Amino acid sequence: MTTTLTETHQERRRIADEALREQFNRLGRAATPPSSTPTPPEIGIDVRPASTYEAVTRQMVESLADDLREIKSRLNNLVFMIAGAILMDVISRVIGA
Repeated sequence: MTTTLTETHQERRRIADEALREQFNRLGRAATPPSSTPTPPEIGIDVRPASTYEAVTRQMVESLADDLREIKSRLNNLVFMIAGAILMDVISRVIGA
């Protein structure tokens, strides 16, 4: 008699475990989107322009940033050219002396 009660208890536990696993599986399938690749959560600030004014202003700022990069590049080239000219003058004076 003890064997049948234990077997019945084990059978009920196995059925309950299977039912619980099935519930978790259904929950997991419902939580994931139907696409093959999960979409990342939206974190951070939305940087898309909200209005036409904002889009135009952003374009102007980006254009200004490009212009500043070009000016910086030209100034760097000018500084290296002046340093090279000074170095060449010093070398020519040392060799010529």
